[in-house]
Amino acid sequence: MRALSFSLEWIGSLTVAAALAGTVGYRLAGRSRDARLRKLQQGLRRTEQLAQQLRRSTDALNARIGEIEKRCGRLQHTLIEIPDVAQQLSATRKAREIPENVLEFVQKVFQPLYSVFYRASRGALVAVAVHGKSEFAVGHRTRMGEGVVGWSALRQLSVSSDDLRPDAGTHATIAPAEVSEQAFSQCVPVTSESRTLGVILIGPCERTMPHRSELARTIALITSVALTRAEVLKEQSRLAETDGLTGLLNRTHLLKRAKALLRASPSSVAFFLFDIDHFKQYNDTNGHLPGDELLKSLSALLRENTREEELVGRYGGEEFLIVMPNADREQALRASERIRALIAATPFAHGEKQPGGCVSVSGGLSVWPIDGDDLETLLKRADEALYAAKRAGRNRVCPHAKPELGREGDTGRVAQAVAQALFGDESEHGLGSEAGDATPGLAHRSGKPPRD
Repeated sequence: MRALSFSLEWIGSLTVAAALAGTVGYRLAGRSRDARLRKLQQGLRRTEQLAQQLRRSTDALNARIGEIEKRCGRLQHTLIEIPDVAQQLSATRKAREIPENVLEFVQKVFQPLYSVFYRASRGALVAVAVHGKSEFAVGHRTRMGEGVVGWSALRQLSVSSDDLRPDAGTHATIAPAEVSEQAFSQCVPVTSESRTLGVILIGPCERTMPHRSELARTIALITSVALTRAEVLKEQSRLAETDGLTGLLNRTHLLKRAKALLRASPSSVAFFLFDIDHFKQYNDTNGHLPGDELLKSLSALLRENTREEELVGRYGGEEFLIVMPNADREQALRASERIRALIAATPFAHGEKQPGGCVSVSGGLSVWPIDGDDLETLLKRADEALYAAKRAGRNRVCPHAKPELGREGDTGRVAQAVAQALFGDESEHGLGSEAGDATPGLAHRSGKPPRD
């Protein structure tokens, strides 16, 4: 009985122990599950964070790729446009129009805050075109070697804003104090062989452009070709229109432009026709080479002392013609007399050997429309007035004077008018042409003595 009781107690103890062990084991297992669950949740949160970071990186990468594609598209579009721009610039015959066209293309490609085109002129750089918001206006001048623009022009090297950073290590010779320009992105010279034609200054850009420096240099190269071509065409045109000895307009183009001026119907046009007194004697005394030098010196004097809108040309031999638009008779007579007096007062070589002690001219003046309504008539009237100046003693200017009939004491002029009416063909005369102009002048058919 006692043994049975012991067995039951033992079994009960084992049962309680087993129950306790199961409870403890269950609790331990629950804690392990909780720990594993927490770790799993933490892993999920990290995965989500990584996924979000990956999505953000992907979006940023896609945006970056999109921006690069846009830049490449713009660059591709620009490269496609370059041949058209080059053709357009090459077709521009006037050099003064090229800077504006170039800056329009620069603004379109780079979208800078501003852009300025400088042309080299007598050791300085002058702004001839400005686009955008620039502190520099047209006419702004800077010296060669001064600031970024002058440095780029003098050394014929392109400069970017990155080149001026302290850590760039390039263009170190440009001191910060010399950088007088406002913030800029690119400064590129326009050169032709060893000659600097100008500089293109590009301001800060609103958008980045791949290969910006290379593209700017390409634009400068195209500009150089266009400017050089325009200069060559201008020189060819000048040579075709000017007299080879004096550099003035030759007779053909002088008369062509005079006709165009009359067709434009200004208020009035004056024609001052004159020649050098005793020029044959000058040549006979001093030789033909000094005679040529006299013609060149006198032509230079005329260029320096006539207005830009006036036409000045060599009419033939020692004869010259000045066409003065919008000048009435009184104004033209004063201007012609000023030219005559200036020539007489100029100490030309060998002038003291001339009969009057100086080189002098005699001239005639006619004015459209009161003295004639076509070029041939106006030149004929000026020629008649020139002969009157010769007869009056030379070194003077005579305006054309129409005969006024019916006045007391005018019998001689009446007779002259009647003779011209009856024998007009026999009394006509014009300007002769000597060496230096292949176009012949009007023949001297009246038997009058030479003007010389």
